[in-house]
Amino acid sequence: MIFLKSLIFILFNLFLGFSLIFTIKLFLFIPKKEKKIFHKKVPFTPAFVHRKKKWLIDKLHSALAKYIADAKNKNIDSRVSKWETKIYKSTHKKLEKIARIPFLPSSLKTKIREIIATFIYQIAKYFFRNFVPYLMSRYHLIKYIELLDFKLDVEVIEDYFNRYIYRFLLVISLTFSFLVGIGNMIVFLILN
Repeated sequence: MIFLKSLIFILFNLFLGFSLIFTIKLFLFIPKKEKKIFHKKVPFTPAFVHRKKKWLIDKLHSALAKYIADAKNKNIDSRVSKWETKIYKSTHKKLEKIARIPFLPSSLKTKIREIIATFIYQIAKYFFRNFVPYLMSRYHLIKYIELLDFKLDVEVIEDYFNRYIYRFLLVISLTFSFLVGIGNMIVFLILN
């Protein structure tokens, strides 16, 4: 009878090992849609992978819209203007070597430095404000984001998770739980 009681340790530890791995799967993939109880959202719904897919697509849409708005905005505080200013300053700083050229008047050195830095600034300005938005419209980047939303199927991710991760985690967890259960059973039998 004591031996049968000691088998409960193995079963309990196997249950804990299985429930741990199943909880991970539950957190990642189940439920697929948002659940509500009494018109209040249940936490952790939809599941983590579904939420992150929606977050990624929304982030891509908002980043694209923000970039297009910043490219049209000529103010100094826009992101594109800050990038252009940073390029100008870094180019200006890297051209400090011109000041070390001997036998060249300092006024000419500063003019050369300013002309090159302004030239690079204008190239960056054209690139960020005209060329990149042209490429976005030319290649219909929004269409590709929608295609990514369609192709990034959570069912495929779940299938790969079940095939390559879940099985191995379950085997490892159940093996470890079984060994811990045997250890607990031996300690129980020794003490009784």
